[in-house]
Amino acid sequence: MSMTSPERPRIRVGIRQKVLLVLVGVLIVAVGTTSWLNLRQQERDILKETRQHGEDVVRFVSQSLAYSVIGYDYHSIQLLLDEVVKSQDIVHATVTNAKGRVMAEAGQIPENSAPSNSFSHVIELDDKPIGSLSVILDNRRIVSKLEEQKRSMVIREVLLILLIAVGEYLALSYIIVRPVRIISTSLSNGVGPDGQANDRIDLDSNDEFGRLARQFNDLSVRLNEANVRLHSKVQVADQELLDSNRQLSDQSEELQRINDELKRMTVTDALTGLYNRRYFEELMENELALSMRHGETNSMLVVDLDHFKTVNDTYGHRAGDIVLQSVAILLGSEMRRTDIICRVGGEEFVALCRRVDRQEAIRLAEKLRASIETHEVEVDFRRLHITASIGVATMPDGGEVSSGEEFFRRADTALYFSKKNGRNRVTHFADVRGRGVKRPKADSGGVR
Repeated sequence: MSMTSPERPRIRVGIRQKVLLVLVGVLIVAVGTTSWLNLRQQERDILKETRQHGEDVVRFVSQSLAYSVIGYDYHSIQLLLDEVVKSQDIVHATVTNAKGRVMAEAGQIPENSAPSNSFSHVIELDDKPIGSLSVILDNRRIVSKLEEQKRSMVIREVLLILLIAVGEYLALSYIIVRPVRIISTSLSNGVGPDGQANDRIDLDSNDEFGRLARQFNDLSVRLNEANVRLHSKVQVADQELLDSNRQLSDQSEELQRINDELKRMTVTDALTGLYNRRYFEELMENELALSMRHGETNSMLVVDLDHFKTVNDTYGHRAGDIVLQSVAILLGSEMRRTDIICRVGGEEFVALCRRVDRQEAIRLAEKLRASIETHEVEVDFRRLHITASIGVATMPDGGEVSSGEEFFRRADTALYFSKKNGRNRVTHFADVRGRGVKRPKADSGGVR
């Protein structure tokens, strides 16, 4: 014999209670938001005034301390700091010289729980920094004032909300609750299992509720008639809709797959899977614009495989493709995740290194060169060893760069210097600038 748990009693909330809750909620939000915004504005004004006061104090005192600091007049500095901490809200002041040593200190540093603001200012003489002044302001008076305003605001809000809620509740109970209760009672029978309305709304008045009741009764009659006609068509329409949705879903998935594939093909190199030259040029122009705007340092590495033509001539183009794919994988593992790597054509690769200065760029290039030199590529049971020459350029090191093309040309010039001077080496543009180095139209060689 199965035992059923007793049904929990449900709390019923009537229209009056809901109206009251809505009114109180709206009032709380409206009045609370307005009061909160006003209080926030007052708080910002007070804090702004406090910050301005602190900045003015440290600036004025710093000017007064300049000659005492330069003359190492510890006594005068201590006297001035003692006077400073006697002013309202200032609890601690410290003066340090240019070497960071404390020359004088007054007051006490507040506990961690006490609200405070710290202000610092450089002490200068003839525009030359000779020390610094640090001042701590105690914010307890300001916090106390803000708390008092909050308590006053809460009391006013509660009284205002109660008065408005009671008045509106009494008015709306008669205007809305009574006709709604009649409509609710008339509709208690609801709709039968066949979809037909079972009862009419018995409400005879000339207001909106009365007109609503009459319109609802007329509509119920028409809906009952239409329900009979529509019921037979529902199942057919549902099946057609399911079939259409299934077809649209399949077409959408296929279209998304095609779009993703097309997007991938337009921005990547088919052989290596790296970015192609066209997409890399777009990324490089964007990175260049952002770097110039924010004053950031970027570096570019141009990598060219030494004697790659001999690989194709000796072992065939298939072997050359395998070498390029292997080097592309090596680049992806050696470079950072934030670097942008692409194949710009033939055996030439480019890496754009974000926020990398000249020294770090040379270190990365040397690490990459050494990895390529020790890397083995297996092709048809042969182990091929290749080397690479690398050119590096850094912006803004070496003068401003006006375009991505100019940035690339600098790194390419450094690459040519590496290939001209023995290959398998790294050269930075700053080391060859002004030597009259020019990039030839083509370069070829063989595998070692």
